[in-house]
Amino acid sequence: MNENALTAFLVLAETGSFQNAARVMGVSNASLSRYVGQAEDQTGLVLFHRSRNSSTLTRAGQEFLPIAQALREDLNRYATRVAGLRESGPGTLLIGCGPLTTRTLILPVLRVVRRAVPDLRFRILVSAYARPLDLLQAGEFDVFLGDLTYTPEAEDVEIMVMEKQTIQFVAHRDHEIHQRGPQTMAGIFDFPFASPHLHKHWKAALTKALGGGVEAVEKVNSQPHIECDDYNLLTGLLAEPDFVVGGMPDSFAELIRTKTVRPVSMKQNLTWNICAARKSQNTSAAVELFWNELVSYRA
Repeated sequence: MNENALTAFLVLAETGSFQNAARVMGVSNASLSRYVGQAEDQTGLVLFHRSRNSSTLTRAGQEFLPIAQALREDLNRYATRVAGLRESGPGTLLIGCGPLTTRTLILPVLRVVRRAVPDLRFRILVSAYARPLDLLQAGEFDVFLGDLTYTPEAEDVEIMVMEKQTIQFVAHRDHEIHQRGPQTMAGIFDFPFASPHLHKHWKAALTKALGGGVEAVEKVNSQPHIECDDYNLLTGLLAEPDFVVGGMPDSFAELIRTKTVRPVSMKQNLTWNICAARKSQNTSAAVELFWNELVSYRA
């Protein structure tokens, strides 16, 4: 969706008036109407009930609203980070990554690279990015590490498949789940569950693991109860016997060593496909060094 169409939808949804929305955007009523029409064309949805004096969201419009708000947040975040990239200069390596890679890959590789180039600066941007290769091509990252199974092939991008990692589920040592023996995914979801953002392909995999029926779809769509890409918050939930938390084993290693939490015994294991990506035409020695160290973790 183009930015004018997105803005028109959000402003009209907030004001409920074409005249007021046009005033906020600084455009004519005709231009606003055209932008709203573009939003409806591009989504394939009727987003507003229109009347002479007001416009209200249709049911489809209400369901689309949080999606549009998230898209606006992504665009704002993108603009801020690109501006930061321009200011950072050549002495900074910019790494974008998913939340599950920070301890598993970023930390060990970072230690090696810093020993080789101690003056090199790093900016590590952690998020469950929806379209990471677009951001890589736009120059927001020098290297991206995360799950690319949902991403189509992109031109001028080199992708390296890393060693598959097993997803681990943990809970407080006194959590009831430990008394139930080896668990299926259905058993995990019997309890409050917390994890980083679950992309569509993850939801599809979990739905399949739960049998693929209507009940499985509804169960997966209600998960997680707490969604956060910051593992400090997720591991903090394990201080009490309430939540089951999913992630990489490295994220829970210290808590397991201190016996604060225990891994949940599983009947079936899920693995996560990690990929590294960089532009094919690379001229940075820092990127080359970081990439070459990643090779040792290649599948």
